[in-house]
Formats: sequence, structure tokens, C-alpha cells
Amino acid sequence: MAAIPEHLLVQDALQAASGLNGRCVHVPPPTDYADARHVQASRVAELGWLLRKVEGLAVELASLQSVVHEALVAAARREVSNYYRLVAILEAQAQRQATSVPGDASALTLRRLEVWLSEPLGRLRVLAECLVAACGVRGGQLINVLYALSKHGDPLVRKVVSPVLEEACMPYFKQISAWVLNGTMDTTNREFLVTKEQLAPPHCDDPAANWRGGHRVNAAMQPNFMSDQLVADIFTTGKSIAFLREWCGDTHWAGAISGSAQQLAVAGGTYQQLRWLETAVSEVKGAVSSHLLGIVMQQHGLPRHLAAIKRFLLLGQGDFVRVLLDAAGDELNKSAKDVSQYILQAADILRRVDVRLPHGKTLEGDLGWDVFALQYHVDEGPLGAVLSPDTMAGYLRIFRLLWTIKHVEVVLEQCWSTINSMQRGLNTIKGQERVHGVAVDNAEQVPPLLRAFHAYRAEMASFVTSLQYYIVFEVLEPNWAKLMTALPKAADLDAVISLHENTLQAVATGMFLDGLPQMLTPLGLGGAGAADVQAGLRKTLRAVLDVQGPIQRLAATVEQARTEQALYLQRARDSEAAGEWNVESHTLDLRMFIARFEPQAGVAEASSGVPAGSE
Repeated sequence: MAAIPEHLLVQDALQAASGLNGRCVHVPPPTDYADARHVQASRVAELGWLLRKVEGLAVELASLQSVVHEALVAAARREVSNYYRLVAILEAQAQRQATSVPGDASALTLRRLEVWLSEPLGRLRVLAECLVAACGVRGGQLINVLYALSKHGDPLVRKVVSPVLEEACMPYFKQISAWVLNGTMDTTNREFLVTKEQLAPPHCDDPAANWRGGHRVNAAMQPNFMSDQLVADIFTTGKSIAFLREWCGDTHWAGAISGSAQQLAVAGGTYQQLRWLETAVSEVKGAVSSHLLGIVMQQHGLPRHLAAIKRFLLLGQGDFVRVLLDAAGDELNKSAKDVSQYILQAADILRRVDVRLPHGKTLEGDLGWDVFALQYHVDEGPLGAVLSPDTMAGYLRIFRLLWTIKHVEVVLEQCWSTINSMQRGLNTIKGQERVHGVAVDNAEQVPPLLRAFHAYRAEMASFVTSLQYYIVFEVLEPNWAKLMTALPKAADLDAVISLHENTLQAVATGMFLDGLPQMLTPLGLGGAGAADVQAGLRKTLRAVLDVQGPIQRLAATVEQARTEQALYLQRARDSEAAGEWNVESHTLDLRMFIARFEPQAGVAEASSGVPAGSE
């Protein structure tokens, strides 16, 4: 086989390096060359194979309709353009060599060509590796792949990947700027840090649901070089602007962030400016959050609403509670099925406070007291994000326990009045017996019962009073004071919501509605003990209510005996006035009335005044 002149091999190698097959050098390069010159030519021809691969991958990635991939393809094509420019220069030199004097020391040989193209060969290898790695990932995942390659130990790899990474990050950071400055995003884009969630009715019209779940952080698309705090600030800032625009109807938020917008626009162009980005996002977040809190706290008056909720739903205003009890007491003593919501609403409470009764959820034997509740109406808007339906349901649970305690307090007052009335009736019976000698048999059995009832009622009143003091001074007031102190210091709306929900949870726990208070933990009442305390508390309060029946039955017995005695004496006076002889004998035996009184076991249990499991 005749030897091929080297200048022809150089021309063929350059043609192959451009991705075209030459007369003796092909793409991809053959591996059976024996001539050392052919081996050198094959190495140069590898560039053509890499070039074809890079261009094919670029076309494939460009069809993915991804802005990050588009930026990567643009960076790859710019690198390819630089390579073509170098090949064109070398081809021009090779053309001049064909007309030059043979043996020219400056002639372009295969060895020199290999040296000239060694760095482009390495760059195309790295570039091809970047494009191959980009085929299975999107958005932030692609940025993470490039970022990992940029930390390679080979300086050449870092030199190639770093500008590609810069290019790929630019559209990503533009999306961050749009989100942070305008609260807007492409809802079809699933490769950004934040995604918009489609809420199903009725949650789509709930500000609380939209604030909590309308957007979420797409952790899979978070670049590794961005800290969790920066991601949280970016997410909160854009979410706050979107909330201001959609739920507050506010148009002044742009003025609040104008001072930081320019800094963010400058800082958001490259991942190497993260420190500037963190500072700019932090400033924008502070301005936006302050503006939103101003609307929630001042314009919509969240502290005033919380104060109203405490006064009415948490029964913190005593005169209101007394008026409500007096106005609704008679209706609430009826069966739950017979309670009229119209009558209860006739008592004008407040514009935002309304009566709530369950529909079709009453149990047999329930009274109006068992189903009565107040509800606080919140206008749609930013207040709904804090006073959400879930938190208002939490207030309802607390109100029901407080209302039950108030009911018990009313019952104990009525028992006190009934016992005193019974004592006066018994004194009247004894006085008539002393004056007129008209005795009521077995009346001496009543005083021991009165003393027992009086003792039971006193212990129950002591328990209820202690329970109320504990709830007010150990649970409600301290937690509420912490809430009102911390609210002005809240950094953003999320902090306000967290403070409010934590306070509500602390109150529920302190009132044995959710778990046990921390003060009871050393007593070993964890786990099942919490349920025991709740059950014991309900049982004790129910026993207090159940004792009213026996007291009223005994009072009715004494009153009937007094009435019968008075009627007998009146008939005797009428006979005497008529001059007739009264042959009627007074045979009233109080024992037959007392026999109708059957003390219930709950009375004895309630006399302890302490719920089971809370000793």
C-alpha cells in the first residue's frame, strides 16, 4: 500500500474533525490503523464523532420545551461555534501549506494538529457528558447535575462546565426574580422551585387553604447550592405577593419593595452571586411581609377580632355570659330536638357572633345545653388565613367545655336556691306542727338528706370553682398574654398563623381536650392517662348535672307536704268558722313522698369533686 502524503492526511483529519468523512479518515474513526500517522488522524477524527453526538443531543434537548434545557443548548452551540472557528483557522493553514515549499518547518503536521486539537477534544468530551447527563433530568435537577460536574477535580472540566452552568442558571434565576418581585409563575412549568396547586372546591375559595396549600416548594427542583433558608424566603415572599394581589386586593405592594427590586435584579443573574441574592430576597421578604401584616393587623384588625373571640367564644366577658344565660336558659332547658334557633337568635348578641345548633346530630336525651354553641363569623380575605375553619372548630371545642362548666355553675346556683327553699318549707311544716299540732309523719327524715345534698353541692361548687380558676388563670390568660405579646413581633403571616395555632393547641391541651398539660406529666398520667382524665372530667361534670334531679324531686316532696298541711289547716279553719265539727284527721305521712326519691349513684361519685385519674 502506497504511503499517503501527510498533508493529505491533515486535510482528511480536519474534514473528519468537522464531522465529515474524508478519503482515508472516517467518522467514527476506525480502530485498525497500523501506521502511527493514521492513529494520530483517528484521534483527531474522534472530534467529528463527538461533534455529531453533541449536535444530535442538542437537537434532542431543544425539543423538550424547557427553558433550562434551551439555555444549556445555547451554551453548547456557542462552544461548538468556537470549535468550528478553530477548525476553520486550521483548514486555512492547511490550504496554505499545500502551496508552500516542501520541508517547511512551520508546516501543519498530524502531530501538531493533534496538539492543537487536544484541548478542544477534551472540551467536547466534557460537553457531550453534560448533554448526556441532561437527557433524564429537568429544571433544578439539571442545574444540580451541572453543579456537581463543576466541582470536578480536573481544571479543564471545571473550565468547560462553569460557563455552561452559568448559562443554564439564567432562566431559572429569572423565574425566581419574577416570583419574588411579582408573585407570578408559569403554572405549566414543573421545573421551577415553586409550583402552584389546584385546590378542589370548596377549598379553592378558602383563603386559609390557598395560603397553606395554594403553592408549595418543589424540593426535587431545588438547586443544591441554595440553602433551605433562602428557599423558604423565596417561597414566602412570592406567596405573600400573590396573596396580597388575589385575596387582599392590594396594589401598593410594588411600592413597598421598589428599593430592593433593583438589587434583586442585579443579584439574580448568576449562582455565584448567592450572597447578594440572599440579601436582596431577605430585604424584599421583610418589606412584603411587613406590608401584608399591616393589612392583616391594622386594616383588618386581627387583634380586635381575637379580643372579641376571647370575650365571647371563650366567655371572657362576664356580663355577656350572664345576659346570655338569662336570655337563653329557659329555651336550653328543653330537649335538643325542641330548641328553636330562631328564639335563641332573638337575643341580639353581636353582628359577628351567632348561635349554632347541629342539624340531625342530636342524641336521645340531649338538652339544649348539650348542643348550644356560638360561632364567630369572619369575612373572606386575609383574616380567613389566620381564623381558618379548622381554628374556628378548635374554638368551638373549647367553647363547649367552657359552656358546660357555665351550665354546671348555673345548676349549682339553682340547687342552692332549691335547697334553701326546701329548708324554708321544712321550717314552715315544723312551725305549723308546733302551733297547731298538725304533724307530718317522718318529716325528721328530710334534714339528713338536706345536709347530704348541701355537702354534695358544696363539694361540687368547690370543684367547679377550682376548675374555672385553673382554666382562666393557668391556661387561658397566660397563653393569651403570650399570644398578644408575640403578635407585634411576628416576622410574617406564617409566624402569626403559627403563634395563633400554637396558642389554641396549648389551651386545648391545658383544658384536657388534647393530651395532658405539661404540669401533669411528672405524675405519670401520659398516654392512656390523658383519656382517663378527660373521661373523669366529663363524668364529674355530668354527675353535677344529674344531682339536680334528686334535689328537685325532694323539694317537690317537701313542697307537696307543706301544701297538704296548709290545705288541711285551711279546711279546719273553714269548718270552725261554719260552726261545724271537723271529723277529718290529718294523716299526711312524708315517708310516701320520700320513698319517691331515689338517690343516684352519680351523686356519691360527684361528691369527690375530682375527676377520675387526676388525683
